[in-house]
Parts: sequence; C-alpha cells; structure tokens
Amino acid sequence: MPLTEARSSLHRSLVTRYRRQCAARLRGRILDCGGGLGAYLPYLRGDVVVLDRSAEALEMLDHPNKVVADRQALPFRDNRFDNIWACGVVQYVDLDTFVREAVRVTKKGGHILVLVPNAKSPWDKIKKLLGMKTWWDQEGIARQYSVDELKKYGRVGGRSSFCPSSGC
Repeated sequence: MPLTEARSSLHRSLVTRYRRQCAARLRGRILDCGGGLGAYLPYLRGDVVVLDRSAEALEMLDHPNKVVADRQALPFRDNRFDNIWACGVVQYVDLDTFVREAVRVTKKGGHILVLVPNAKSPWDKIKKLLGMKTWWDQEGIARQYSVDELKKYGRVGGRSSFCPSSGC
C-alpha cells in the first residue's frame, strides 16, 4: 500500500484552533497519548514522546521519541512527564484506568489534558436526524463521556463544534 494511501486509512482528528490552543499551553516533558501520525507535534512545546498502539502509524511518523504501547498500561516510570496530552483517545479505553496511569506518570503540579466529544452533545442529535455521522458512529468506541461524568476527574472546560462530518 502506498504511503499516502496508508496514511489516509488511519484515524485522524481535525486539528481545530481550539485544540491547537490547548496543546500550545503545555510545556516541558510531554506525553502525547494516542499521538499516531503526530498531528499535534507542531503545537506541543517541549520534549514530546508520542505513544500510540498502532505501530503502523508510528512507523510513518518522523519523530525521534515514539513508543508503541497501550494507553491503559503506560510503560514509563512514575513522575516521568510534566504534562500529558490525550486528544480524542480516551473514548476508546476505560477512563478510570487511563486516568490512574496518567496520574502515575505525571509529575506533581503537572497537567493532564483530555479532549473528548461530549456524549450529550446536542449537535449529535441534530446530525443524526440529518443523516450525518456522529461520534457514536466511529468504530471502536468503548464509551462516550458527558461533561458531568468528567467532572469527577477535575476541572472541565470545552468548546462545542459541529464535528465530525468526515471525522474530527
């Protein structure tokens, strides 16, 4: 399979302005969980390790620090990272397990940014009525989380958008 065809067959998120701004807030040693093809590398400011369960995606990524591993069993020592970036990945895993692992490998005072689609998004209901794809239609989704469910893990903020029509 040609490289461009292989790249297009892998899941990608839409790199929105909001997501770029969130990523740019992080500094220091950063773990990009589910970083795949490295879409957020230009915005993460620091020494970034890209972790993904797809060896195929990481083979295509031209980046010196990449690790093939499961986001629920992070292969790093405790307190290794200043910050963790997890954009559009935790809906594919058990969130309690991911958060426990992320907290373990994050230094005290560090941040864990988790960006997920809102399970109770009014946009998804409207899009479903219009026959458009929603977050629920993506393959491999383990669980969608609502804003209220996420509050038990810490501060919740966000932005509403009309994604994904072709995936974001």
